[in-house]
Amino acid sequence: MITGLPEVSVGAIKTRFAAIIDSKEALLAAVSLPKFKLRWIKEEARRDHIKVLLRSECHSLTTQEPAALMPDVPQPAAVASSEEDFFAFDLQPVTTADAPMSVETEVMSYFNSAPKMESLHQFPRIKKIALRCNAPTPSSAPVERLFSLGNLVLTPKRNRLGDGRFQRLLLMRFNRHFSQGGSGIGQPPTIEQ
Repeated sequence: MITGLPEVSVGAIKTRFAAIIDSKEALLAAVSLPKFKLRWIKEEARRDHIKVLLRSECHSLTTQEPAALMPDVPQPAAVASSEEDFFAFDLQPVTTADAPMSVETEVMSYFNSAPKMESLHQFPRIKKIALRCNAPTPSSAPVERLFSLGNLVLTPKRNRLGDGRFQRLLLMRFNRHFSQGGSGIGQPPTIEQ
């Protein structure tokens, strides 16, 4: 009776969340976190699809903001004379380590790097994707509710307020009447002549 339960549960989860699991944003969010990368994907074709998806997203970032992602390469100082040039033994040409990586190199290096969050600093395009896909947008709804002048403090919508928060909201609701009489908050001061 219970032997088929895991398969049924996994199948139900896959059908219920198929749109989320296959969405571009969800795939980029998961693959851009160093802890997960491609470890959670079993099928090789799906791995290749996600690699292509990450590469195309990195390419689009490069075409949108090429100067912002590429660090400035320091230029060697000009040598004043040929005599100084003759005695300059330690000068080495600028290496490609300072030059920006290509998208393909960055993506492959990212997949081969350690699964630590600090490794994202080495890959600016992937870091930007990770921040965009994994950082929640801040919500101002609690602040808007707190400072709204509506009388929604004592309604069933607000039934899960703690005692302290309820007292503060109620106090603020009734304190607004004091600020409406004279020069209150949000109103210009009255000038008497």
